[in-house]
Parts: sequence; C-alpha cells; structure tokens
Amino acid sequence: MPETYFEPETCDCWPEHWDALQVFLACGTQWRTIAGAKSIIYQALDYTAVYGHPRYARLDYDEQERRLAQVQEIERGALEVIND
Repeated sequence: MPETYFEPETCDCWPEHWDALQVFLACGTQWRTIAGAKSIIYQALDYTAVYGHPRYARLDYDEQERRLAQVQEIERGALEVIND
C-alpha cells in the first residue's frame, strides 16, 4: 500500500463540539448495520452503547440532552459519507 494511505487526516473542530466528537469517536465501533449481498449498510450508532459510555453517562440530564443532539449531528454527517 502507498505510504500516504497510513497518513492520518486532520480536520478542525470547534471547541464547543469537541466533547461530542470525543463521545462519537469513543463509540465508533458501536454501529448498527445491515449486511446486504454486496455491502454493509450503516444505520445508526447503538444508543445503548452511547448512553452507557462514561463520557456520556457522567453528564447531568440537561447536558446529556445537548450532547446527544450534537452526537446525532455528527452521526448524520458520518452516515452520508459511510454509506456513499
């Protein structure tokens, strides 16, 4: 494989979204999927895993609500790319 394949990509993240990104990345292996004949279709994160993750579970109720909304925004963007 070419050397560039292993170079990590970087992107900017606004500070107010950093914590939500950390929750999203921590739950990156917790996707609900459907196996088709030729591909896998990603549906959504398994929210049971999100709710139970310490980065989420330790928050108070109002902050959980805000954080989940942010994680869902990231999730929607990820699904557009993953299932393309």
